[in-house]
Amino acid sequence: MENVVQMAWPFILMGVIFYFMIYRPQKRDQKKRANMLDSLKVGTRIVTIGGIFGEIAKIKDDRIRIKVAEDVEIWIRRAAVGTVITTELQKAAKEEKSEAKAEEKVEETKADAAEEAKETAASEASK
Repeated sequence: MENVVQMAWPFILMGVIFYFMIYRPQKRDQKKRANMLDSLKVGTRIVTIGGIFGEIAKIKDDRIRIKVAEDVEIWIRRAAVGTVITTELQKAAKEEKSEAKAEEKVEETKADAAEEAKETAASEASK
């Protein structure tokens, strides 16, 4: 039994390394891309995987019509969207949201600490 464990640990170690270095990051990236594709809406500025810049004019099932120039629109597959171009206003809005979330977490932490201190003081007073 001990001999089998000694022989198997390198394979187990390789499996763990494979999971953390390849599988997990790939799944995280797939999830991020799926969220990006699901959040597309009319008016969003995008870049296709072929490098075409445009603005979404219409979304229909798995196809998207993008406006690439004045009076020039083309249909592409939803999967052909490479990235979403964020404007300075969108970046500022995201920043404000993340700052607000951070402030909420700080307030929650302070409230939890105060509650814990009250519980500790109450338990010490009862002793």
